[in-house]
Amino acid sequence: MLLSSSSSAQQETCAARWTHVGVPPADPILGLKVVFRQDPFTSSKIDLTVGAYRTNDGEPWVLPAVRVATERLLTADHEYLPIDGLPAFTRATQRLMYGDDVASAVTVQTLSGTGAVRLSLEFLKRFFDAPLYLPRITWSNHFNIARDAGFADPRTYAYLDDATSRLDFESMLADLDAAPDGSIVLLHLCAHNPTGVDLTLPQWEILADLFARKSLLPLFDSAYLGFATGDLDRDAKPFRLFFEKGLAPWACVSFSKNFGLYSERVGALHATVRVEERDAVLGHLKKIARAMYSNPPAFGARIVSTVLEDPDLYASWLDSLHVMSDRIFETRGLLRSHLENATRDHDWDHITSQIGMFCFTGLTKSQVLELREKHHVYMLDNGRVSMAGVNTRNVEPLAAAIAAVLED
Repeated sequence: MLLSSSSSAQQETCAARWTHVGVPPADPILGLKVVFRQDPFTSSKIDLTVGAYRTNDGEPWVLPAVRVATERLLTADHEYLPIDGLPAFTRATQRLMYGDDVASAVTVQTLSGTGAVRLSLEFLKRFFDAPLYLPRITWSNHFNIARDAGFADPRTYAYLDDATSRLDFESMLADLDAAPDGSIVLLHLCAHNPTGVDLTLPQWEILADLFARKSLLPLFDSAYLGFATGDLDRDAKPFRLFFEKGLAPWACVSFSKNFGLYSERVGALHATVRVEERDAVLGHLKKIARAMYSNPPAFGARIVSTVLEDPDLYASWLDSLHVMSDRIFETRGLLRSHLENATRDHDWDHITSQIGMFCFTGLTKSQVLELREKHHVYMLDNGRVSMAGVNTRNVEPLAAAIAAVLED
C-alpha cells in the first residue's frame, strides 16, 4: 500500500514538471510517413514522402558493391573511431569532392549530412561573425538546424518562381547582392531539395563571381552527389568551380542516398582552409563534435571507404549510380506523359526539366490535402514528390488522381 502511494506521488511529481511543455508539430516529412503507414486503405495508397530510393517494384535496394563490402566487414572490430572519423573514409571522400587537390581540405566524419550541416553551423556561429542565408525554399530541416545552432533568425534568398516552377535566378542574384559582405550562404550542390531545380553551369559561373566580389562564404549541402546525374564529376562541378576560383567552399556531404546507407548515418564535413589554419579548424570541429556525440559510427564509414578504395567495387558503385539516376529520369518522363494525357490544358514540362530525387509539382496545399484524403496519395504539403516512390504500377493512377483534384 505504501509502495503504491509512493509510486503514485512520484508520478504526480514527475508529471507536474512538464505540464508547460506543449506537443510540437510532427516533422513535415517523417511525420507524414507515419500517417501514411496508419492509413488503412492499403490496396492502392501511394507513398511519395521520404526521399529514399526504391526499385520499380517499390522495394529498397542494397547496392551490389555495398553488399560485397558489408560481407567483408562482418569480422571488423567495434572499437571507437577517432573524433574526426575513420582516416580511410575522410581521405577517400575528400577526393570525391576536391579531386586530387586536397591540400587545403579539413574533413570530419559526421552523422550523415544533417550532422555535417549542424557541425559546420556550430563552428561558424562561434568563429565567423556573419549572418546566414538559406534558400527561401529548401529542405525544411535546414531552418531547424540553423536555429538550434544559434542562428535565431536565418535570412533567406529567392530561389523558385512559384508561377513557373523554375529557377528565379535574377531575384536570387539580387537578394545575395544585397546581403552583407562576408555572409554565409547555404547552396544545394545538385538535385535541389525540394524543387529538383538546379542552376546551369553558366549560372554557377555568374554566382561564383558574385561570391568573389562580396566575399561570401559558400556552404554546399551535398545529399545527392552522383545520384543526380549518375556522373560524380558533373555533380561535384559547382563545388570544384568555387574551389578553383579561390572561394574556400565548405561542403556537407551525405552518403545515405548515393550508397543506400540510410540507417548508417554516414556523412562528412569538408572545410576549405589555408594550410596554416588546418590544425586550428580541425581542432575546434573535433571539440564541438566531442561535446555533441563524441565519436562517429564506424560500420557505414568502413563500407564507403572499402568501396571507394577497391577499383572493382568502385566501378560497380558507379554503375549503381547510373541505375538509380536513370530510373528516376525515366520515371519523370513516364509521369509527365501520363499527366499530359490526363490533363490536356496543363504544362508539365517542369517534371522533366527538374532533376534528382524530388519533383516540385506546383500543386497547392489544398490540392495536396485532397489527394491525401480522397485518393490516398501522400506527398508533402508544398507539392513535393519523391520520384523514387513512382513506378510503372502506380504512375497512371497517380496521374489520374492529380487530374481529378485539378478539375475540382
